[in-house]
Amino acid sequence: MDGWRQPLLLLWLTSVVATTILGGNATVEQEDALEKNLTDKLLQVIPHSSNGSSVTELVIEGSLITLNEADRLALASYPRLVELHLDGNLVTRIPAWYFSVVPHVRVLSLSGNKISSLDPESFSGLDVLTELDLSHNLLTSLHTQLFRRLTNLQVLKLQGNPWNCSCPLLSSIGEVKAAGLTVGGKQITCASPEKQAGRDLLQAAAMCYPSPPPIFTTDPQKPVNSQNSSSQKHNIDKDPTPVLGNTWKFAACVAALAMCTSVLIVCAIKGPSLYKLFHNYRHRRLRQEEDVVSTVFSETGRCVNHQTFTFKQENGQIEEEEEEEEDGYFEDPYIKSGE
Repeated sequence: MDGWRQPLLLLWLTSVVATTILGGNATVEQEDALEKNLTDKLLQVIPHSSNGSSVTELVIEGSLITLNEADRLALASYPRLVELHLDGNLVTRIPAWYFSVVPHVRVLSLSGNKISSLDPESFSGLDVLTELDLSHNLLTSLHTQLFRRLTNLQVLKLQGNPWNCSCPLLSSIGEVKAAGLTVGGKQITCASPEKQAGRDLLQAAAMCYPSPPPIFTTDPQKPVNSQNSSSQKHNIDKDPTPVLGNTWKFAACVAALAMCTSVLIVCAIKGPSLYKLFHNYRHRRLRQEEDVVSTVFSETGRCVNHQTFTFKQENGQIEEEEEEEEDGYFEDPYIKSGE
């Protein structure tokens, strides 16, 4: 019996130690997988994660984060990140494709920063983003291309910004409304111009853009409203005439450009020969005229000129006209009177 007890005891101790170690590691991994909270740590740069592969939620609020290039490299160490909260920091701008290093983020919160403008590609790469919080910043308008790539976005928070409700700046808000996004938070009010101050942002956008703006790109995975699809089908059946675009204008311009280019090339190639031909033709005409003149002169033998000279005396009595003789001599009356 003693020979059996020692192996059983050793096996029991081994199982206890293995359970303790594995259970501790599982607990650590579970804690890391839930959340990494660094609130009010006054961090200037997002810290790198040594075991960041298991972190799915990162919360850094009330710090000094500016989202520079060092922060972007740090975010790349959280490849499984699903939620990112950076509220109450010092973010003023977001470069294009900044969050593409964390493509699995579904919730992004940037509330309480100092963001005054956004690049049209600031959120490109976040293909699965469903919730975006931009409240309580310094935004006055949004670029029309900002939400074109966020095909899965469902909730957008925009309150607490000094919005400019001029119609040219509300086209992006019109697209948000047309896309059916849920604009969360309290009422979003306009700050400028003065006649629109205090007015609801969505109402101002509805007045400027009563009908949905045209959709340039479509997402085949996005569900389509059955009512809209039926109305579109009815319109297509009602008016089957195809709508002409600007393709024919482009083709006409290309044809005109090709024709002008061909004419210029022909002129450049044939121009010298045509000029030479014209130059030779002029020389032949001149030679022919010279031959005619020389022939006439050779037949007559001399040149006949009849010139008439009129001499008037001082007392006004007689005017004499003398014709030049055919041999070219004439008699001067002054010489004759002197004699």
